[in-house]
Amino acid sequence: MSFFEIRTSACKAHTLSVLASALLLTTPAFASAAETKTYSEVMEKGRALFDKYGISHDLPKLAISSLVQGEHLVEHAHRTLQIGDEVRDSSVYLVKNTDTKGNIDLRIKYNPEELDDNENLLDEIEAFTRTEYRLRDYAESFDSSSVRVKEIDDNKVIISFDYSKYGLPQDIAYFRFLNVNIELVNGEPKRMLISNEKPFKHHIYKVESYKQEIEFHTLPSGKLVIASKTTEVVGTTKNKPVKMTSIIEPVAFYEDDNGIQVLNEARLQEVSDPRMLEASVKLDRVFPLMGDMVRRKGIDMPLPFGVSVAYRNQDMDIPMTDYVIGGVRLNDLFDPEDSVATVKAESLSIRGDVNILPFWNVFGYVGKVNVDANVDASYTGAAGEYLRDKLNDRFDGAGDLLCSEVSALCNRGRLNVPLHLEYDLRGMGTTLSVGYKEFFASVTGTYSQTRLKGLDDWGDGIVTVQPMLGYQLVDYRAQFFVGAEYQGLNSRMQGTVKTDDIEFDYDVGVDIDQWAFLTGVNKQIGKHYNMTVLYNKGETRSAVTLNLGYRF
Repeated sequence: MSFFEIRTSACKAHTLSVLASALLLTTPAFASAAETKTYSEVMEKGRALFDKYGISHDLPKLAISSLVQGEHLVEHAHRTLQIGDEVRDSSVYLVKNTDTKGNIDLRIKYNPEELDDNENLLDEIEAFTRTEYRLRDYAESFDSSSVRVKEIDDNKVIISFDYSKYGLPQDIAYFRFLNVNIELVNGEPKRMLISNEKPFKHHIYKVESYKQEIEFHTLPSGKLVIASKTTEVVGTTKNKPVKMTSIIEPVAFYEDDNGIQVLNEARLQEVSDPRMLEASVKLDRVFPLMGDMVRRKGIDMPLPFGVSVAYRNQDMDIPMTDYVIGGVRLNDLFDPEDSVATVKAESLSIRGDVNILPFWNVFGYVGKVNVDANVDASYTGAAGEYLRDKLNDRFDGAGDLLCSEVSALCNRGRLNVPLHLEYDLRGMGTTLSVGYKEFFASVTGTYSQTRLKGLDDWGDGIVTVQPMLGYQLVDYRAQFFVGAEYQGLNSRMQGTVKTDDIEFDYDVGVDIDQWAFLTGVNKQIGKHYNMTVLYNKGETRSAVTLNLGYRF
């Protein structure tokens, strides 16, 4: 790839507070369903054919990244981009140096007069070079099972292959739509032709035609390098036609064993002009730790940092088992077996996360929860019966008179208590994940707390766990998954209620199914965005969750 590739760049909480804690979004961080076979297993077939014709296994990388062809080099790049009737033309030099520890120093040298005023080209170059830097650690990027050989005559052979669907990063994954032909003449690679088999989307562009031609050159040292790389892209953006043509040519190679190999003396003098402006490209990233080791296995990983906004709507039916108010058991007055609380809760949260290790994500979140509940209690009439008997014993007929006037007191009936509560939400969590080809597995755990609006103290916390198994549609960067969700709700809810001058303790027994079925889909949109939809269904609850995220 080159930068010419098109891109854009103080009391306990109320009864329902613990329930509200369970309503936060626990959207997992998804494992990349990448190829994780060992090097020998992946390369066995294609490697044998490459070895037979003396082709380096790194040769397919040159279409993606010209920076892999040398530790110390200078390149010249020129791009013409036409959008509608507007034509933009720019040229720069790329200077790469690698120290003894393998750290790369990459600089852009340019003449401002050769940069189009309408292009933010330096940002584009920095983005592309960061991608190419990452690619230096990827395993062979081609699909070994796709390698084909066609012998034209005794002197000419064409070797064809496709790029891997698994091992390429999301930001250049469009290479999976491309076909490659390597032309060998007298056993030496002369050129490589890359073209698309069908249209594909790349950022805001719809690419109809993609053609890349790489001419090879052998240095006096015997090293095979790019003589020129020409790319032509034709497509549309926002209903406007787009045509881009780019040419990358090496200027000089600096080899420790063979000295300086100059391919274009005039351009080497130009890039050495002290009046040329210079911009440095920062390539290394701290997170995820061990990221380079994983990339060398050919595994793509999501960007390390993320922010997301989540909305969740959950309905719960909570059967009651016991009533204790102010230390007095009231089961004779209210039948817990015939009582239920219906809870409808909506939560909106903002989450930030980071991939500490390739398989380990940690996150924290804050948000709001609104709860509308209705307690439908079954009144037994026992209180009225008791009063009637006591009054009749003291005053003949007084108890019967009371019950006739206040029939609801003496007869069975139902008591509905509507509640509307608002909570603050906070929490933290972690995700562990692993992927193999199109399959992945993950488990997410969270710990959350809520605080009733107007109070200072946070309620008791709750643990939520989501184990999942999933399948990825590689071409569409979409994942489908099934699993379960555990909400660690206690079988008893205890706390203190304060209303004006009234204060009392409660201890209510509930019968809640802690596990629920979970299914959903996650869709990656380009390199940075993703959308997740989750659905939960259990005996006592159901929920729908929508998450919109951005990674960087």
